[in-house]
Amino acid sequence: MSAIKNIRNAAIAYKTLNGLLCVYKPACVSLQQLQNTVITNLCRDLNALPDRPLEKRVEIQGPTNDAMTVKLVTNYADDPLVCGPRYIKEDFRCSWATHLGLFSSGVLLLGINDGTKLTYLINTARLTRAYKVHGQLGKATDTYFWNGKTVEKSSFGHVTREKIDKVIAHMQAAHQKTMFEMSGLHMESQTMFDLASQGLIRPASNKLPVIYGIKCVHFNSPNFTLEIQATNEYDKYLWTLIHDLGVQLKTSAYCTGVQCIRQGKFDLKLALLRKHWQLQYIIQNMDKCRSIMEENSLLLKPKSASLAL
Repeated sequence: MSAIKNIRNAAIAYKTLNGLLCVYKPACVSLQQLQNTVITNLCRDLNALPDRPLEKRVEIQGPTNDAMTVKLVTNYADDPLVCGPRYIKEDFRCSWATHLGLFSSGVLLLGINDGTKLTYLINTARLTRAYKVHGQLGKATDTYFWNGKTVEKSSFGHVTREKIDKVIAHMQAAHQKTMFEMSGLHMESQTMFDLASQGLIRPASNKLPVIYGIKCVHFNSPNFTLEIQATNEYDKYLWTLIHDLGVQLKTSAYCTGVQCIRQGKFDLKLALLRKHWQLQYIIQNMDKCRSIMEENSLLLKPKSASLAL
């Protein structure tokens, strides 16, 4: 709470609320709801802090044909009971760096006030994100998610951990091969080697999902969990991957949950839970996010190669 000890009043606290915030988004909570909750909590906590002294007004008293006295008296027009709370939602600007679907949970980066500029930079930099995607074998739905209508049921007793590992290895290889092929360069050329040696190859378009890695981290039939690293992804695309995995395993599968566990250098350890969406924790979290960005000066401007996919 060291950051809070230096705050003498609400005005000083408000000036510190300019930066990046890492929170944990619960499932079935929209980004608009989360944004509204964070801003509402900030307004509540700021208004609870000691405020600046009330303004005074000049009052001239006495008869006009005699010596008059000038006094400073309380200006009730400046009283919060008259003019309303000092801080309201309209005093804040808030935006998110990348979108998380309604049914997805996990790490979410928010920009508060001047931090909205950082969220724009993060969005254009297209940092890789890591997910834990949970699935279940034996059933397929029309949306590929658990809340969809069941369209197919099938047996899954023949599916083993080894078969899942084999299929997802082929899926990862296919994604990486397509990524290189769409560069327009020969796979065995020196130019392609130089391009790949620069680091992760990011697509020039922000609409084309690219998967860098897939692995199975849990299997207890019929439930399983995949860890996926990707960029430009979205929730329905991840649902589709689970469905495609079921097809290649000669059964059916649907997604039961999506959790973002990391975005760039920001992970679950840094993300604030809902109970910590309060002024003191938010200020501390902003300081930690600022330190991470200073330590990784290339975080927003990666030198990795780009492909015009």
